[in-house]
Parts: sequence; C-alpha cells; structure tokens
Amino acid sequence: MPRFWSQPLIRQLFIAILLLLVPLLSATFWAGAQAYRERVEDLRDEATVGASTTSAYLTQYLGNLDVMATTLSLHPAVQTLDGAAASDLFKRTLPMQPALLNVDLVTKEGRHIAHAAGSPDDLPAAANWATPVLTSGERIVTPLHVDKDSGVQYVLIGYPVHGEANEIIGALGFRVRLTTVQAVFEQLPLPKGSVVTVTDQYGTILARTVHPEQYIGRVTPTQRPVDQIPPFEELVGVDGVRRMYANAFVPRGLWVVSVGLPLEMARAQATAQWSRSFAMLLIALVGWSIFALMMSRRFVRSVKSLEAAAVRIASGDLRRLGTTQMTSLELAQLHDSFDRMVQRLHETREALDRQMAEERQIQEELQSLQRQVIRQERLAAVGLLVSGVAHEINNPLQAILGFAELLQMQHNLPDTVKADLRLIQKESARACGIIRNLALFARQQPGQAAGVRFADVITSVAELRQRRLESEDIELVVEDRSTHHVMAVFTELQQVVLNFVVNAEQAILNSGRLPGRITVRSRNEGERVLLEVEDTGPGVPPEDEAKLFQPFFTTKPVGQGTGLGLSVSYGIIDSMGGQMGYRRAPAGGAIFYFELPAANPEPA
Repeated sequence: MPRFWSQPLIRQLFIAILLLLVPLLSATFWAGAQAYRERVEDLRDEATVGASTTSAYLTQYLGNLDVMATTLSLHPAVQTLDGAAASDLFKRTLPMQPALLNVDLVTKEGRHIAHAAGSPDDLPAAANWATPVLTSGERIVTPLHVDKDSGVQYVLIGYPVHGEANEIIGALGFRVRLTTVQAVFEQLPLPKGSVVTVTDQYGTILARTVHPEQYIGRVTPTQRPVDQIPPFEELVGVDGVRRMYANAFVPRGLWVVSVGLPLEMARAQATAQWSRSFAMLLIALVGWSIFALMMSRRFVRSVKSLEAAAVRIASGDLRRLGTTQMTSLELAQLHDSFDRMVQRLHETREALDRQMAEERQIQEELQSLQRQVIRQERLAAVGLLVSGVAHEINNPLQAILGFAELLQMQHNLPDTVKADLRLIQKESARACGIIRNLALFARQQPGQAAGVRFADVITSVAELRQRRLESEDIELVVEDRSTHHVMAVFTELQQVVLNFVVNAEQAILNSGRLPGRITVRSRNEGERVLLEVEDTGPGVPPEDEAKLFQPFFTTKPVGQGTGLGLSVSYGIIDSMGGQMGYRRAPAGGAIFYFELPAANPEPA
C-alpha cells in the first residue's frame, strides 16, 4: 500500500480505474446473467399463462361440441334415424361452428344415412370411428385425418346416439378442422418468434401457428406419453429454434397444448442490458460532464419528438407515434400515453365515420321504402281501376261475342261475312282473355294453393305481353313440355313469370340488341317442374350475380326499377318449397329459372 501512494498521480488514477473497473465489470456481467435468468423465468410464466389460456379455450370449444352433439342426438330427426331430415338439420347446424367440416350420422349397422356437406362417397369409413363408438358406447377422438380429395386435415370426434330405452342406435361424427381454431391462437399476445402447438396423444402435430402447412401431420421428435410431459421445459423445436415450452393437457381431446417462447429473447435482452451497463460504465469513467452533455441532448431530442407529435396530432394526423427511445421512464410513459391517446382518437373517429355511414345507409333505405310504399299505393289504385275498367269493357265484349255467334247461325250469309264473323269472335275471345288476366293480376290476392299447370301460367303471361313484344320487335317463343301440376297460387306464379319476361324485355331494349327473342321453357325434372326464361340481352355482369336476389338491388337506370322484383319473386318461390336461380345463356344472354315440387309426380 505505501508503494501505491508513492506512485505518480496519473499512475494512481490509472491503477484506481483498473481496480474499480474489475468489480464494476464483474457486477455488469453478473447483472447480465441475472437478467437472463429472470427473463427465462418470465418467459416460463408467460408461456404457462398462454398454454393455460389455450387449453381452456380448447376445453371450452370441445365442451361446446359435446353440448351440440348431445342436442343433435336428442333431436327427433336423429332419434328416428330420418336421413333426409337429419341432413337438413346438420346443414343448418354447420354454420354455427366454422371449424366443423361435416357432421355424419351412422346407424348401429355402420351405414351412413345423413351428412351436412359433400357426397356420401367423400365420407370417412365408418369402421375408422363409428365402430369404436358403437362398441364402447363412449365418446372418441380419432388421430389426424387427411381428406383424400381436398387435402384438408381434420380430426373426427365420435359420439354415441342413445334411443329412448338408452340403447345405442347410432353414432354421430364431427369432423373438426383445427386450422380454423388455431386462428384464435394467433391472436394471443405472444412475442415474435413464439409458437403454439397442439399435439395428440401419439405426438402428431394437429395445429401450429408457425408454418402450419410444413409441420401439421408430423410427429414431434420428443414423442412421449402424455403423463411424462412436464409442465415446462427447454427444447429445440422441429424448426430448430430453442424455446421455453409450457405444456397444458386438454383432457376432452387427449391433446397437449405447448406454448414456446424463444430463449433468444432472453439472451438478446440480457446482452442489451449488459451493453447498456457497460456503456454507462464507460461513460461514467470518461466523466460526468460528457455524460451530462449527452443526456441533456437526448432529453431535448425526446422532448422535441413529443412536441412534434403533439403538433401533428393537433393538425389532425392521427397516425401512431411509432417506436422512439426515450431518456427516462417518465418520458417513456408520456410517449406511451401519447400513443394510446392517438390510438383511441383514431378508433373514435373511425367509429363516428362508421356510425355516420350506417345512418346514411339507413336513411337511404328508409327513403327507398317510402318510395316503395308510395309505389305500392299507386299500384293498388291502378289495380282497382284496372278491375273496374276490365269489368266495364268485358260486358260489351260479351255482347259482341254473343251476337257474332248468333249471326253465324244464319244459313243465308255469304262466306266472306262468315269469315269476318269468325274473326270477330276470335279476336273478341282473345280480348276477353286479356281482360280476364288483367283483372286477375290486378287483384293479386294470395288465396289458397291449388293444382296449377305451368302451361296456363305461361299462356296468361303471353296474352298480357304478346302484342307489346311484337311492337318492340321482340319474338316470344314458348316451349312447354311440362305435364305435372304444382301446388301454388296462380296469381303468384303469374307475377313471378311476368317479372322474368319484363326483365328480359327491358334488358334487350336497354342493350339495343334488336330484333330480340325471349324463350319461355317448362319441363319435368323427375318429381319437380322447371320453368326458365332466356333472353338474347347482354346478360348479368359477373360482379353483380351474387347480388341479384338482394332487396333494392337493380341494374336498371334510375326511375325504371325498385330492386324488389326478383327478391319478392324469390320469396314467393321459396315459400312454395321451390328454388330460384340464374345462369348465363350459351349465347351470352341471361337465363332466370325456378323449380317447384310436383303435386302428383308420375312414377319414374
């Protein structure tokens, strides 16, 4: 020690700096190692929370499927093994669970009788899942399957269906695509590079948030029995990244949920902390003056950044502030508060914009409905007027028709006069038919459904539009090959067919494709009767086909359509148990069609 004091001052300072540097460096390295261990523990806790959350979600989802299966198995259609009714029930149930690919019903003999989607040839073999269910009477979860046609990967959950005497009468199968469920996993607030994996009891990967297309279906290298998997562990994943994994068991599916957080984060943060500590050490050794100067400059720069952000926000620019390093915790908190404020202001403005847009849309729809009500009132008045005029005109026409028939009974009339009388009788009868159809269409009373032939409906519509179409250089062609009757209200079918013909007429006229042709066809399709109207117009643009039957949608010029004709027609046909649709004609025009079940179908 005396020797130290005898050294020159500069050397003493140098030795003191060296002596001080050793414990400081040791403390710095110790702090980095301690930060690494603490971050590893944080990663473990964070992974444990994520695994527990994911496991709880899967458990809840599988519980919901179990409740749905119990509800479906108690439905009368399933209890009676009614294939058609059960298929319809499954089709209506399928949209309630987006992850469900299909719902199958198998009898205790192993025969498929109902499914929600696809064809019977696409269904998995009953022996793969239904036989174990029927044998054990317990719920089962199969390993991962791959659809042979579409390549979709799914697991199949089978449930026994018990009858009234608690005997097993069949099996209910749910095909679940876990890639749809894994979208929820991707929303977990996990750091970048994290991965959520779901494996079954055989070690097969069922779902994975990172590169699922590459790893789903593969067996994990660390395949172990479920009871030997620890709650957390450090492992190198199948992608070669070392992570801290937390594992949680899903008893309903015999699955294991693993949430892995990359350990590189702990190393990076520890290295960053060590670097900061070492930099601070060097700065302290160089001198507080330089450190104070640098801190003051950084402080001013941070304040300037916040000031610029405040000016930008005041001008209406609500973009996020982005990541900016601050010199103190208070400034960092202030920066985060600014960022949260900007985000909330942006969300509030978007909400107001959406609300205003919705209000505008509601106002437009209200105005459209008001115009429609006015139009309906006018149509009702016109219908009343048409009914009165038809009644008044019909009486003179009946007199003309009767006198024409009486005059033809005279034997001393010349042939030319008889020919003229026959023409008068024919035209008078045609005029009576037109007036009768006008009066029938004007009343538009639903009435009771009765047996109706498409030929009668087509004839009535042709009588109403034939002369108008001829004057517009449009040919009306009728190809009636239907023989069955349908249970319907005549005036409602007349309204639908007339709407098709008028739409076709306006499409041809608006496109200028004259001379034009409208073809009305009808034919039997097994136990159903089909009617279609084809025109030589331009057809419907592909982008508008999905909106054809929506209310208030129209492609006609302003003032020529309300957008309700096809939607009302669709409702009429749907209420009769039929189907309506559209397809493009081979020549480029449009074909609108509908089909109804036959009232008395002939034997096949």
